[in-house]
Amino acid sequence: MKRTIDQLKRIERIRKRLADLSAWRLARLTHEREKLETTHAEMLSALGEGLMAFGPPSVAGTRRVRALEQEMAATQVYEKLLAARALDDGRLAKLAEGRLDTVQAAWRETLDRKSLEELIDATVRGTDNDTGSRKP
Repeated sequence: MKRTIDQLKRIERIRKRLADLSAWRLARLTHEREKLETTHAEMLSALGEGLMAFGPPSVAGTRRVRALEQEMAATQVYEKLLAARALDDGRLAKLAEGRLDTVQAAWRETLDRKSLEELIDATVRGTDNDTGSRKP
């Protein structure tokens, strides 16, 4: 039983680390998506003003806006996948924690029962050996 508890502790620790890593990846990707959205908005506003409004700079700017939109779309899809993965990893970490708690409680109960049995046995053995009166 002790070996099972040690294994479950390792599993729980690894699951928690995976959940933390998934949450970190999701936060990092969300930050990247926000930067892309900001850059996209800046490019759109720049295309309407000054030298970027006409000619070759306008064409290059339009290409860049399209590339940003493609990156944003890919990031959104990947972000949804990472969000599902983070949720799954968190759920598995909670399950591992619950399983560990259950096994530890059963182990404690077994130890308590064993020590109670030993106490009862010692008490019974003590009264069997003592056949005389207890009064002084």
